[in-house]
Amino acid sequence: CVAVALMLLNGRSQRKRFKFPLRPVWAESLLGVVACAAILGAVWIANSYPWPIGIVRQYAQRNGITIPEGGLFIAHGIAIPVLIAVAVGIVMTFITRRTRFGRYVFAIGGNPEAAELAGINTRWVTMKVFMIMGVLAAISAAIASARLNAATNALGTLDELLVIAAAVIGGTSLAGGSGTVLGAMLGALLMQSLQSGMVLLGIDSPLQSVVVGAVLVVAVWLDTVYRKRV
Repeated sequence: CVAVALMLLNGRSQRKRFKFPLRPVWAESLLGVVACAAILGAVWIANSYPWPIGIVRQYAQRNGITIPEGGLFIAHGIAIPVLIAVAVGIVMTFITRRTRFGRYVFAIGGNPEAAELAGINTRWVTMKVFMIMGVLAAISAAIASARLNAATNALGTLDELLVIAAAVIGGTSLAGGSGTVLGAMLGALLMQSLQSGMVLLGIDSPLQSVVVGAVLVVAVWLDTVYRKRV
């Protein structure tokens, strides 16, 4: 809630600084209350579900905890990878929307030649983009290795299709120049939900790849149609 309040105050000060229209104070306050309520509600829901009995028993035995007669309640809470994803999303959104580097990235994605003629060092910006990609890949690899409690050199193989599909579904254009971090994260959530559903239905792995590819083709086709109309 403190972060929400700081973001609202910073946004209001920036609009006032550049002489943009200001929202009424009551609207800002209502927006802050709704955001805080959503955050607290999500935390409350996450803490309302206990661990399964078998996992609780193993945890108690491993840590020497005596389980009472009524059982031991340990809330699920919010998973650490989710918190890391939210933090990364906030940082990347700030970089892409509030920094000169982010503007340069969108400019290069839209038209590299025009960006270079405008004085942007396209090679250096591209190098920075690959450096950021390396850091994000390292974070995701660390999370995946921690979750599986193992690591192989084939970890994440063929996940590129899921990543591209998630970005396109989230509104990122393959032609470049448009897209949001939030949209890409929502697209990733949708693709993961689709893949988990296919696993629960017992669909074979090759057929899962076919379904993901079909979703990607449809998303690219819709993006192409939209860009032609615009």
